[in-house]
Amino acid sequence: MSGEQLLWDAVRNSDVKGLEALYKQYNAALYNYGKKFTGDTHLVEDAVQETFIALWKYRERLTVNSMFHLYLFKSFRNHLFRLLKEQQHTSYQEEELPFSFELGFDARFIEGEDAAMLSRQIQQALTQLTARQREIIWFRFFEGRSFEEIAEIMDMQVRATYKLSARALASLKEIMGGPAIVLLLSLLRG
Repeated sequence: MSGEQLLWDAVRNSDVKGLEALYKQYNAALYNYGKKFTGDTHLVEDAVQETFIALWKYRERLTVNSMFHLYLFKSFRNHLFRLLKEQQHTSYQEEELPFSFELGFDARFIEGEDAAMLSRQIQQALTQLTARQREIIWFRFFEGRSFEEIAEIMDMQVRATYKLSARALASLKEIMGGPAIVLLLSLLRG
């Protein structure tokens, strides 16, 4: 049995130390993910807190398979979206929410001005994608998540993640041109 499984079992059995350990393990990752949707650090922190409060509150009913981290990311995403909606006092479509991230490349592949120029070009191209397309690119290529994991977190069908990813890559190819997208993909997979 994995250490993570033991922590989840501890939470289900009302062990506060298990909850604390899960919080320490996932707090930074959830916070960083939330910052991609909003610059409001207090709102992101609130969403992280609400995620763990809900986890504790519903611990006895919790049925999670071996992908514990996916449950936390999905729960956090739902809490954050609800808080954003409340903050804006409006209804929103998920596609309307922002999603942005900074790029960084390994200096072994590209150095100096070339890296800065490519980074700016890619960042500019990414801004032309929808927020959901940027999110799937980030999960798939920067976080290395499988389509199944992305589907779980983003609350989509697996087939829809394939389509969304393909559309995002096609858009990037159109925006950046063929050779640039090939270089980008080789760097991301590198």
